Amino acid sequence: MKSLQIIKSVAVAAILLLSSVFSFAQKSGVFKTYADYKAGKMEYGINCATEKHKIKVNDFLGKDFITVVHDGKPHNLKKAETWGYQLCDEKIVRFNGQEHYSLDDKGAIWIYTKQTLKVTSARGGAKNITVYYFSKNGGDEIKELSLLNLKGAFPDNHMLHDAIDSQFKSDASLGEFDQFHKKFKINHFFDSQGIK
Repeated sequence: MKSLQIIKSVAVAAILLLSSVFSFAQKSGVFKTYADYKAGKMEYGINCATEKHKIKVNDFLGKDFITVVHDGKPHNLKKAETWGYQLCDEKIVRFNGQEHYSLDDKGAIWIYTKQTLKVTSARGGAKNITVYYFSKNGGDEIKELSLLNLKGAFPDNHMLHDAIDSQFKSDASLGEFDQFHKKFKINHFFDSQGIK
């Protein structure tokens, strides 16, 4: 009988611990700088388990600011003066000037994606395509993910340049995701090369 009570007590404690960890991790808000992101310091931050707000990028309007509706009030923040934001699903969006990019992978390089409309025919046919970008870390400039740009991020490491060329045959191959290792193949490759 005592062992059953102990098991119940341990189970209740585990549930409370997991729920507090889960609700702690579920936050949304704006990071003004990369240092704020590293420190976990959010402006207009919420606990997603108990609060709601909206973050609007205002892209279709061509505006140079985002709008955060927090506590029922709109707040406009200049994109060029904002590092990025985190949504309740833990998705991170980062700004580079007026443009925004979704962070998809963090490793030796940070990999971002952006949906772009591409014209497919002279008659005006178009489709959305995913374009890949990267930065060496969260504070560096975001550039298109290409073999040339990637080598430029490691300008003096010619052995690495040769290894990249032997492993990745085209710019498109840099955007491949490794399902087994749960990261982009380029970041797994950097891990195998000891690049951090």
